[in-house]
Amino acid sequence: MKFGLSGCGAGFESLAPAQWPVFAQMAEAAGFDSIWLNEEHFQRPQDGRGRFCLSPLIAAAQLVGQTQRIRIGFSVLLLPLHNPIRLAEEIATLDVMSAGRINVGISRGGNRDYSKAFGVDPDVGREGFERDLSTMMQCWSPGEVSLNGGLYDVQPKPLQQPTPPVYIGTYNEGTASWAAHKRHRLIQHGIQSLSNVCRIVGAFEKEGGNVRQVPIGRFIYVGTSDDAARQELLPVLQLLTERLRTAGIPARPGTLTEPELEVERFYREMVIAGGPDTCRARLLELSHLTGSRHVNCLMGFFGYLPPDLLRRSLRLFSDDVMPYFSQDGDSDG
Repeated sequence: MKFGLSGCGAGFESLAPAQWPVFAQMAEAAGFDSIWLNEEHFQRPQDGRGRFCLSPLIAAAQLVGQTQRIRIGFSVLLLPLHNPIRLAEEIATLDVMSAGRINVGISRGGNRDYSKAFGVDPDVGREGFERDLSTMMQCWSPGEVSLNGGLYDVQPKPLQQPTPPVYIGTYNEGTASWAAHKRHRLIQHGIQSLSNVCRIVGAFEKEGGNVRQVPIGRFIYVGTSDDAARQELLPVLQLLTERLRTAGIPARPGTLTEPELEVERFYREMVIAGGPDTCRARLLELSHLTGSRHVNCLMGFFGYLPPDLLRRSLRLFSDDVMPYFSQDGDSDG
């Protein structure tokens, strides 16, 4: 089973950004498979709490230079906010710099405030998304490609051929089916219920997608015991849910709406927390329900988990949870 760390700062966003490379090195040494960076905009800590959200492409370049083996992914890049040719160049550059360690997570996005600020049509739809993704993948193909009526040899080409792995982020069954049909991978994150994750993953599998490779994002906290984990985490969730209720979360199928962002419900439906034994059992249950063999751990709780608790949770997870799964003899391809 593979484990990644995910968030604006790969789950380290409660820390000063200058510390992210150190924690990325710690994650690599601990055996994490990957670290993933979200694309978010107009975010800042409030009263010293919350997440730093930097440019994911630039942050990835720094992490690439400070690590050797761990894969660097995006969870996800919002494709309509980017020029597809320039994005293809930048991702290929990262892939070359990292010796082929880049995972490309992308989505259509759904935040209309972002679209308005960037001057992008929020109703461009899947057709425009598919067109831009096709342009990116053309840019990665050998030799010259036809772009806007001319022939161009877009450089560099990614080291991973024919392309780096492309993960489609979606809350929509139709898009999940399309991703499987196009032989893309799927990524599932966000403030969504496990039943909704299973619905999307099921649609992906029905069209031939490999569900074992689907990174499933879950908030995870490991404490010394179940009671200790709950006591330490509930104040964090109080702050987090208060922040989310004012953030204008777009209404999507399967996501918690603002009135539903209640601490106990969030703890029950969005979080895997407890002592090491409980966390192992919950992760096994998650794998059984979804078929996935790849979990992305949102361990920073959007920057609201205090740094000392983050450090301890990471240590307990790597020392007392991950080794159990490294010995199960399974591979997710």
